[in-house]
Amino acid sequence: MSEFLKDHVVPVVKPGGTATAGVRATSKPGRSAWLAVCYQRLIVLSSVDLRSLAVLRIGLALLLIADLLTRWGDLAAHYTDAGVLPRALLFESEGFRAYLSLHSLHGSGMWQAILFAAAGYFAITMLLGIRTRLATFGSWVLLLSLHHRNPVILQAGDALLRLLLFWGMLLPLGARWSLDSTSGPLTLYRRKDNSLLSVAGVAIFLQVCFVYWFTAAFKDHPMWWNQNAAYFALHVDQLVTPFGMWLRQIDWLLPILTKAAFTMAIVAPLLVFCPIWTGTARMIVILAMIGTHLALAMSLNLGLLPYVAAMSWLVFIPGRFWDWIKKLFRRQSGLRASPSRAHWLMTMIRRLPILISGSRRGTGDVLIDIPTSRHLGIKARGWEQALPSNALFYAVAWNVQWLDSQRAEPLLPVRVTTAGDVLRMEQNWNMLSPDALSNDGWFVMPAELINGKKVDAFTGGPLSWTNPIYISENQPSSRWRKYLRNLSNPQFDRHLTPFAQYVARSFNQTHGIAEQIVSFEIIFIRETTRPGGGIDLTRYTLLRYYNE
Repeated sequence: MSEFLKDHVVPVVKPGGTATAGVRATSKPGRSAWLAVCYQRLIVLSSVDLRSLAVLRIGLALLLIADLLTRWGDLAAHYTDAGVLPRALLFESEGFRAYLSLHSLHGSGMWQAILFAAAGYFAITMLLGIRTRLATFGSWVLLLSLHHRNPVILQAGDALLRLLLFWGMLLPLGARWSLDSTSGPLTLYRRKDNSLLSVAGVAIFLQVCFVYWFTAAFKDHPMWWNQNAAYFALHVDQLVTPFGMWLRQIDWLLPILTKAAFTMAIVAPLLVFCPIWTGTARMIVILAMIGTHLALAMSLNLGLLPYVAAMSWLVFIPGRFWDWIKKLFRRQSGLRASPSRAHWLMTMIRRLPILISGSRRGTGDVLIDIPTSRHLGIKARGWEQALPSNALFYAVAWNVQWLDSQRAEPLLPVRVTTAGDVLRMEQNWNMLSPDALSNDGWFVMPAELINGKKVDAFTGGPLSWTNPIYISENQPSSRWRKYLRNLSNPQFDRHLTPFAQYVARSFNQTHGIAEQIVSFEIIFIRETTRPGGGIDLTRYTLLRYYNE
């Protein structure tokens, strides 16, 4: 700004005299000055801090590891031919993209275990920042393959995690706080400037915002306008937690929670682009959204979604926060640190990548080729701008198309949509839809054994027709909850027989000859919550299965 607001000398005419030079005056800023200010603010709003990307990398890696650990217990049930979705049914229902899944190359549990181990390896190397871009790409490919193998159990959190990994491949996640940053090509980022300006950075900002803006757009329903959504959500027994059951008893609080959720979905993404006090506004939003998602995780069993969504906001952490942390750390530990010990430690850290890779180039990411700019910090170029530009346009178009799903003609061409389906770039943030909130239910699977005894085939316990107080106690994981919730939908009728075969086979393998299943039924009892209180129950017999 100083170059646009320089003082200049103007002539001053005294009364009754001549013009006198040498009197200094300050000119008003012109149009070019304001344009320059707007341009600089736009740069600040569009730039992402490399240290925030490092935190995003660590968060993504930890979530990938946690996701693999939770899926491991259901490896045979969800990803093998002996489970609920044999490959024959997968190829029939999913078509071409099922053939692109590495997990569908073989139906054995050993093959799935090998791929799980490979995914864990990539997640750990991503966490440490060893060949970060390659590790991110490998994690994305294996996660995409895993999602192709069993799409019936996918949730909104899976989609967001997959999309964040995609954008992460186009960003230098290993430029800070990684082994890559100590040697190899990533030494380019050792400069003091931590700001990165790229289309991929803008895209990951907007991706986080899309989740909330389009979620709010889908909430154009009387349930939300009448502030009853929190009431209905906390009465979904398939999802509610003990804390949520306690919370739903506070009647005066539920309308406030509904209004707050709707308002934050619109306002919070706008505040992170506030042109004034940007850093302060972003930190307030980050803390508020993380707290909101943690409270949501305490109230409802939504799988990965609250944790992935909370972690995604870390990418907005401003550089001033990290500068403050750095000064605070130096102030607290600077006087106590031994210079010789610190030098020895840094030497070992710099040599560690060479020891790991066996190469003098270390573990540096060979795909990084981003020049520096004196005025704009680090600026991306080439394919690192073109690819995310096209992907960002696709993401916007897909969200708009889903929002206006009643269009006579699709917004995107069929070829483009097919490519997005294969890469699973599709986005539909219609979480907690009105239909899902007002309709609940539970499964009862009465089975007749050889000895004449009747039990529940799925749980293995005594037969009970009453609604479980906390239904998730009878379901092993959030993946099973999602699977059974989908199974009650008529469009998944083709999955009923494989599921019944899996249930009968699993039960018979753990029981003696006299307790083998002869036949059982899959019955779903739908529970519809009334707006003014009370419920309606409807019983549906989905399948009668006879064990041969």
